[in-house]
Amino acid sequence: MSRSQPHRLPRLVRAVPLPLVLVLACRAAYAAAAPDAPQAMQGVTIEAQRLKIATQSTTSSKTDTALIETPASVSVITRDQMDAQGIQSVGEALRYSAGVLASPSMAASQRYDRFDNVKIRGFDVGSNGMLRDGLRGTTVQAWPKVEPYGLEAVEVLRGPSSVLYGQNSPGGIVNQISKQPLFQPYRELQLQTGNFRRKQVQGDVSGPVGEGGDWAYRMTGLLRDSDSQFTGVPDDKVYIAPALSWRPSAATSLTLLADYTRDKFGPPAVVAPIQGTLLPNRHGRLPYNQMLNEKGLDNHRVQYSLAYLLEHRIDDVWSVHSKARYGRVNLITETIQGRLLADQRTLRRTPYFFDIDGESWSLDNNAKARWRSGGAEFETLVGLDYRHTKEDYVLNGGPAGAEIDIYQPVYLGHMLPTPERYASTVQSSDQYGLYVQQQIKLARQWVLSAGVRKDWSDTSTRDRLDGVTPPSQKDDALTWKAGAVYLAENGLAPYVSLMTSFNPVLGNDFYGKSYDPTKGKQAEVGVKYQPPGFDGFFTASVFDLRQENVQTLDPNNSLNRLQTGEIKSHGVELDALANLTRNFNVAANVTWNRLEVSKSNNVNEVGKRPVGMPETMASVWGKYKLVQGPLAGLGIGLGLRYTGATKADSANRIDVPSYLLTDLALDLDLLRLSPSLRGTQLALNVTNLSNKHYYDSCSSSNCSTGDARRLLLTVKHAW
Repeated sequence: MSRSQPHRLPRLVRAVPLPLVLVLACRAAYAAAAPDAPQAMQGVTIEAQRLKIATQSTTSSKTDTALIETPASVSVITRDQMDAQGIQSVGEALRYSAGVLASPSMAASQRYDRFDNVKIRGFDVGSNGMLRDGLRGTTVQAWPKVEPYGLEAVEVLRGPSSVLYGQNSPGGIVNQISKQPLFQPYRELQLQTGNFRRKQVQGDVSGPVGEGGDWAYRMTGLLRDSDSQFTGVPDDKVYIAPALSWRPSAATSLTLLADYTRDKFGPPAVVAPIQGTLLPNRHGRLPYNQMLNEKGLDNHRVQYSLAYLLEHRIDDVWSVHSKARYGRVNLITETIQGRLLADQRTLRRTPYFFDIDGESWSLDNNAKARWRSGGAEFETLVGLDYRHTKEDYVLNGGPAGAEIDIYQPVYLGHMLPTPERYASTVQSSDQYGLYVQQQIKLARQWVLSAGVRKDWSDTSTRDRLDGVTPPSQKDDALTWKAGAVYLAENGLAPYVSLMTSFNPVLGNDFYGKSYDPTKGKQAEVGVKYQPPGFDGFFTASVFDLRQENVQTLDPNNSLNRLQTGEIKSHGVELDALANLTRNFNVAANVTWNRLEVSKSNNVNEVGKRPVGMPETMASVWGKYKLVQGPLAGLGIGLGLRYTGATKADSANRIDVPSYLLTDLALDLDLLRLSPSLRGTQLALNVTNLSNKHYYDSCSSSNCSTGDARRLLLTVKHAW
């Protein structure tokens, strides 16, 4: 019997007393020591908390460069913003960022809730573009999914970024910044409940070690037991992340980071046939959220990592920086996928079993020099990075069978046999990169920057089924970037930049020749605005981005693929973040992106939009907090997210409708009830407030069901 429940607010409201009592119990010792106080205070005034707006980013330059001096489009999602919106994944944190599509696509549905599937400016960020503290930790198939509660910020760098980070997508990168130890005491406990029988507890404790002041620790953890919107699909997680910092002097710091995650989720391909969802079916419309896979299947992931971050300032000019991470991911997948038969009612399914084990070692060493000469300020960065990955991949399958009625499904409740071994490979890869970057600030008004990088990669794959180990694939590439910013006295900063990227394409063509890497190049102009005396940051950008060496059909050999294709993306992005008053903040963005297949040997694709990418996106989030009167301490947040229509097929004959979603956030500072409740907050976050039924993307055969309404009630105490 499924544990899933309808989205009923009364059930959630009835669950409030338990977590509230537990948090208040944690408060008992402190309250007992405090002087007696009235149970309620009349006319209480609550201090407003302004949204923290980031003004610097290390992602764009690997230096502490101000965003206004960076000739690129960068967004920083802070911990404050993530907390206000009650985000539960890194993908959710990116929903209010320009140019970013973080809702699942068909590709994401094939890995349901397994990875944060993100596209920037129309291109899949993929495994190479999801960074952790500036380091990649993925293999081809084994991707870690980073727990957002363990992050201090999420940074988005739009456009080709190979000069500093090596092989990646031309659209950009996402850098997930870990929480680090604090040298001042901080303690936080949160208890959460919600629909889908959600129960979650999470905590964050940090502070100095001993009395010397050289050491600090941090321990972050989370435990969740939950169902999901799909029948029989769990959403369970265990997460723990200890950290330790050592600062023997003002010039030296060393931080050790570790994390362990075990999560359990449903099988991939939780999708519905396009006939009965987007397209007509003679049997009628398919019930929304219909589960057509199986219950009781084993789908889980175990991941862990160890890392260090080292910084040392040699003198007033030179400093050295080193960081490294070892990570391992084991992903087990049981799934039964199928195709709809001609009767438009019967789904013929085939079982598959995946066992993927991936390891990664990443290292980045660089030296920085800052100096002045002739009225100019110089900053030079020279670095070497290295990454090694190893992946063990096993795929088993079984015969087609286990047909299911898509309108009246009868589940087996177990996995079918998968006796046939389809794939068994071991793949290892090494990548080295040397990079140099120079920044020059002239007359405190012009900021010029340029960089160049040389990469080498070597990938080998051993097939255990046939015992064949083909020659390793070797690639190398030279990438570069250049940009300029003018800093006006009124806070305006127009900029221009050129950037390039590369990404290896594994495999050989029909004639045994290795594929060349894809190449990306972008031209961008824009303007940033940081008004003097006003707490806000605004960005407007126009870009032209192209990816070359894309595989396309060989007109002379249907078994071969040529690299003569090209995808072009050009558009406009507007992004704004501001504290309009001391208790009212707004984040808003608009994206217009013309994405098309500009070159292809398939004439039906030329000039067409790639599947699943909207031309327009927009979102706005605002939060207002009452600071006086009988409702002092009440915060109200409201968000709107619009995603334009997409295409379901490469010929652009099938349209997927646009959708508009609403998010709501309410929080109450309980200090207004009693001084002993200082630091205690009650919050309610609702995503997809109207419980809108929509399909966020479709292919020519299936559709991916959008997120249902989610209610999340949180009691938080910080001290």
